[in-house]
Amino acid sequence: MLNQKIENDIATNLFFVFIRLNDLNAPDYYIVPREEVARYARENHQRWLKTPGLKGRQHQDTPMRKFADNDNKYLNKWELLGLD
Repeated sequence: MLNQKIENDIATNLFFVFIRLNDLNAPDYYIVPREEVARYARENHQRWLKTPGLKGRQHQDTPMRKFADNDNKYLNKWELLGLD
């Protein structure tokens, strides 16, 4: 989970490393540029606000944001960090 501040952060050369724990198997690592996290969080939150909730009610705004890499685009993309 993220905070709404991610949408406005202007830091450069910043990456997020999200870790999915897989029970006793090796974890999955997602290395994602800050700009991509901010874009996804902003667009996903706006889409959620426009989608009716339970019983057709409008969702109430919240500072919480989500990120997902459903296509595994950033799975184990350590090379994005440029540490070589």
